[in-house]
Amino acid sequence: MSRRHEILTFLSHSLRTFCGMKEVKEVVVVCDPSYKNVFEGSVENLQIPIKFTTPGKERQDSVFNGLQEIDGDSELVCVHDSARPLVSSEDVKKVLEDAAVHGAAVLGVPVKATIKEVTVYTSR
Repeated sequence: MSRRHEILTFLSHSLRTFCGMKEVKEVVVVCDPSYKNVFEGSVENLQIPIKFTTPGKERQDSVFNGLQEIDGDSELVCVHDSARPLVSSEDVKKVLEDAAVHGAAVLGVPVKATIKEVTVYTSR
């Protein structure tokens, strides 16, 4: 498995989390077109529409591109940063509940230990 594929498999955890929630009606993934097939392969057999769009020059441009793709009937929108792929459905649900009451909400979580990639070299 290539390093790129390993990273995207890890990031697809967030995609599966959102796609598995009854509150979520569609997902828009903002990514380089070369990553699309890896994301699509990680969420086979899900009954939720997944749309793709390209990133912008800056993060706000990427968010804007994603917002342009959402269904016009959407009442709430989640913007999720793939740099934090271990989001739980419970946290997302709480943010949605708070946003429904207050008009907007942001998830803040305590800092966790850094996830590191380690390459082990063995002598032969």
